[in-house]
Amino acid sequence: MFLRGEGYGAHLLMRYYFLRATSLAKWMPTAQRCYMSSQNREKDGQREPPKSEVAKSGQYKSILEEVLIKEPKKPTTTAEKVKEKAENTFFYAVLVASVGALGVLCYFLFEQFFSVDSPQKIYSNALSMIRADDRCEEIFGNPIAGFGEETSRGRRRHVAHQKYRKDGRDRIRVVFHLKGPRCEGLAQAEMEMVDGTWEWRFLLVQTRERPSRTCILIDNRV
Repeated sequence: MFLRGEGYGAHLLMRYYFLRATSLAKWMPTAQRCYMSSQNREKDGQREPPKSEVAKSGQYKSILEEVLIKEPKKPTTTAEKVKEKAENTFFYAVLVASVGALGVLCYFLFEQFFSVDSPQKIYSNALSMIRADDRCEEIFGNPIAGFGEETSRGRRRHVAHQKYRKDGRDRIRVVFHLKGPRCEGLAQAEMEMVDGTWEWRFLLVQTRERPSRTCILIDNRV
């Protein structure tokens, strides 16, 4: 019985290995096909782009290079040369006119806002002196605002000014409005040219209320 049982066990063991080998042989082609399929997909991902796409990109590149690198065609006939000279002359004239207009605009802005005798510059300096004066602060309160004439729609324009010549000297007078927490008023400032230098002639403020009060900050009138 022992020998029979031992032979029967060996028989089962051999059958187990035989079936396992048969199963492996049966499924090997399937595994091989899966592996080959994955390899083909990787190759497809690394495959070069179609020739049509390469040709199309090369065409776009050649067109761009032609636009950027291509030199303009030089005129060959007399009519083309005359036309080119006329176009160049027109462009130069437009350029010169633009530069001239820009220069005039810069000069105008400098005269209006940065020159010593510009109305805006006189107005700004006069308002600074009025705000720094203790008497004006006592009359108008703090802060003191200054502004030009008002239009019918309530819009404020530039300060009113007048340039004139008297006694052989150039003068400029500026008038603007004042407004503080306590009252409103009017400021008048005037400068004149003395020996090539602009100097203050007078600066005074006057309230609108009745009776009006006047404060003279500068008075160089003879």
